[in-house]
Amino acid sequence: MKKRNVFLILFFAALVLLAGLFPVHVLQIEAPRKERVVFVRSLQPGDRFSLMYRHSVELCLVWDYFRIDGEYRIILDETVFGSSNTGLPSVLGAGERFTRGEKASRISNMQRIIPAIEIWVKRSYDNTLEFDNRKIRLPDLAGDTLLRLRIRKITLFELASTKMHSFFNRMMRR
Repeated sequence: MKKRNVFLILFFAALVLLAGLFPVHVLQIEAPRKERVVFVRSLQPGDRFSLMYRHSVELCLVWDYFRIDGEYRIILDETVFGSSNTGLPSVLGAGERFTRGEKASRISNMQRIIPAIEIWVKRSYDNTLEFDNRKIRLPDLAGDTLLRLRIRKITLFELASTKMHSFFNRMMRR
């Protein structure tokens, strides 16, 4: 074997080894009933995302706005909703502010630490995750089912492997 080929093999082996040791934090979405990961995205402190859904009883849209803090926790900062009836927010926590607008009400300054988000997604609920102006319809990931969103610390190698696995699963479903 040529020296160049041996060098390339050793170089890529070293990269794989380093990727196996380098930790990254990710937002992972799992379909617990199907026992599979359906989405993964790397995170940094300060990243923001939102979840939108149509309330099943009131049929109004609800937006929850989250951020990732310096300890890689999910923090619920704000909730915006079009109605304040059955099953919608009605109680304020310490330091929270309620504002009623013409088209929606808002609870801001929430600062609620959320260990994981479990949400039933259904096409008719319009469940949508928005991250960096990219909208992802959650039912497209695993159908009408329970999804769990949480932050995990994984290796760079596991991130790449999970992304490839998710990609191939989506291609097989089409």
